[in-house]
Amino acid sequence: MNEKNNIETTDDNLYFINLTIDLAFKFIFGEPKNIELLKSLLTDITKLPIERLEGLGFMSEELHRDSLSDHKTIVDVRAVLTDKTQVEVEMQVQNYHDMDKRSLHIWSKMYSAQMNRNDSYIDLAKCICINITAFDFTKEEDGHSKYVIKNEKTNERFMDDLEIHFVELPKREKVGDIRLKKWMELFASKTWEEMAQVAEGDDIMSQVYNQARDIAKNDTKRIEVENRERWVWDNNSLITDAKRQGRREERIEIAKSLLDVLDIKTIAKKTKLTISEVEALKGDR
Repeated sequence: MNEKNNIETTDDNLYFINLTIDLAFKFIFGEPKNIELLKSLLTDITKLPIERLEGLGFMSEELHRDSLSDHKTIVDVRAVLTDKTQVEVEMQVQNYHDMDKRSLHIWSKMYSAQMNRNDSYIDLAKCICINITAFDFTKEEDGHSKYVIKNEKTNERFMDDLEIHFVELPKREKVGDIRLKKWMELFASKTWEEMAQVAEGDDIMSQVYNQARDIAKNDTKRIEVENRERWVWDNNSLITDAKRQGRREERIEIAKSLLDVLDIKTIAKKTKLTISEVEALKGDR
């Protein structure tokens, strides 16, 4: 144990807890006992003054459904401030190319769920969605993007109630905010040693590091995170295989369309199929 920073540095074979796995993230930042860790993270991303976060409390992870036929929307961490501002944080490791629409959908659910039958629109409070991604998503070079509603001509903000953030871990080197960059490096760590180096000298991040090690030592939680991580990578492999198969099928269809106009060798070269594969297509006609 490093007494100065309260970081456990024992060299062992402890299973590494990858913080980009949503369940691991939730185990740390979604626990009431770790509310100060969540406050620190939210402050460094949103730049909300810490005094606004003093009354921060957790909310249900399942968002409001308008009807029985609606799909459930589960988020990683959902909290509310004393002024009723709601904040939702999600950690995403797989790019399904829908984070923009998903985030807007979640925001709309959060915003509309505030309305009860006798409420007024004036009572609706601000909702903030934060997406921490293990992949590049936006076209911005900076690893932190903030989106609001503005007048296209005057750049005047229309209202303050919508705020969506993207924190893209692969772009962490281009982040100017030193504190946020440090958070991104912590989340992107691939080994205990790397995580300890990032956390060293920082009380909040040292707590995150030690909480991650506690999860690794807890058989029940560790197995849950392992299973979740295995599911994530298996799902990634299935998606990759499906894409490859889709591209192969496209090449086959292109090859078929060229059989009457090009020779087999040229078709094979253009479609990246083998000569025998193209010959087989010709024989199937």
